Amino acid sequence: MIEIHVESLFSASEIANRVRELGRRLTEELPADPLLVSLLGGSVIFLADLVRAIERPVRYELIQVETSGGGDRPLTLHYPIPFEVKGERLLLLKDVVTSGITEAYLIEQLLGQGAREVQLAALVDMPSERRTDIEVAYQALTAQRPGRLVGYGLKHQGNHGNLPFIGRLTTPR
Repeated sequence: MIEIHVESLFSASEIANRVRELGRRLTEELPADPLLVSLLGGSVIFLADLVRAIERPVRYELIQVETSGGGDRPLTLHYPIPFEVKGERLLLLKDVVTSGITEAYLIEQLLGQGAREVQLAALVDMPSERRTDIEVAYQALTAQRPGRLVGYGLKHQGNHGNLPFIGRLTTPR
């Protein structure tokens, strides 16, 4: 059995401070009555903390994306609770933005369903991994490709999502 360790990259207090700062920025910059759309899975804790840090009314909904084997080609979009995006200005919340392929697909789909505008916000942005020209308008944290991230809602094989910090999985040498 391979032993796994988690190396801390962002402490719980650093994450909390950055999410609060992002909430203040969004309070100032988002249009009136914004609709936040969060991807189910890794961004749920980010969504919960962020909406409480935005100091005005916001609406939010959840979606889920199924991807192909490699995760680079999204297949379908699911709306666990159906909602209308036509005419809406959306802020799409993503846990980690790496290649940008899934995010580009989601933005295309949401615009195709009549959204007026879609901006992207990431808990962790990894711009050095980008394979598209997608723009992340808002990010709480930025990192170079550190490996598999876990904690603060980010899971690996169903584990480690409950950690209060964000770290990367490592194996001892």
